[in-house]
Amino acid sequence: METILEVDNISSFIKKKYLVKDVTFRLHTNEIAVIIGGEGSGKTSLCKLIAGALPLSNGNILIEGKNLRQYRALQSEVSIALHPPMFFKFQTVLKNIKYLLKLRGKYHLGKVIETLKAFNMYDVMNNRVYSLTNSEKKKLSLVVALAVDAKVYIFDEPFLDLNEEDRNLFISYLKTKKDCAFLLTGTNTNDFDFANTFIYMNNREVTTIEANEKWKNFNQKRYTFIVTKQPNYLGKLLKEEKGVEVLIENQKVLIPKISDNDLEEILKFLKTKKVTIYSAGHKDKDGEKVVDKLSSYFKSEN
Repeated sequence: METILEVDNISSFIKKKYLVKDVTFRLHTNEIAVIIGGEGSGKTSLCKLIAGALPLSNGNILIEGKNLRQYRALQSEVSIALHPPMFFKFQTVLKNIKYLLKLRGKYHLGKVIETLKAFNMYDVMNNRVYSLTNSEKKKLSLVVALAVDAKVYIFDEPFLDLNEEDRNLFISYLKTKKDCAFLLTGTNTNDFDFANTFIYMNNREVTTIEANEKWKNFNQKRYTFIVTKQPNYLGKLLKEEKGVEVLIENQKVLIPKISDNDLEEILKFLKTKKVTIYSAGHKDKDGEKVVDKLSSYFKSEN
């Protein structure tokens, strides 16, 4: 895979204090990496450093092989949403977006409208920011970051203040972006089943970089899948009430492969819980196949 972002031994040293120290990692095409760390670990400072919001004391940051120190214009290829989000609260949603994106030379009204609609924010685009809920302000920060084409997207604590539906909207929208890389932050790997890589930080340094073992295992073996409107709720039911290992991928819940009869028993159970199922089946060496004989449990996505 092509390397999109290369972080080479970077540090930021301000007022006799390291904000980030000697960090090195790479992100590849369409890779989703999550920086995991507690408060004060340095994960937000690292995001700001990559985005150009903090001074780089040493090291290099490259995008598709070009050094940001030498190609300053490439900084516009990094799109970031920080937490907590900050806006001009007496201006409208649309005016905030327009101002922030024009600063980066990336404003395109059609793309903005498309992204607002994707996050159910179109109806409030002429409202002043101070009137928004915390959840709507959070979604606005995501819209600002995603309403542009970039090579690297950074999201600091993307799920704070989001409900399950909005969380799924965000994950699904990431999947529409191609030929780029994603860097997120969080405190718990359980919130990021969909990620490829975990980057652990402590005391301003990266301590470990690991592949998501769930992804690794499911990519190497057969599995059963269920496509649903409520993936996180379904996954929680299967883990807590059936003791089943799950992996969530957008609207799809993956479990270790079971028989058609066992799958039907699970679908019966989910029906009693009023979970909407769109399809279900298995993956084998020939790819994913829906079990058509179980279609009586399926509901049309339309």
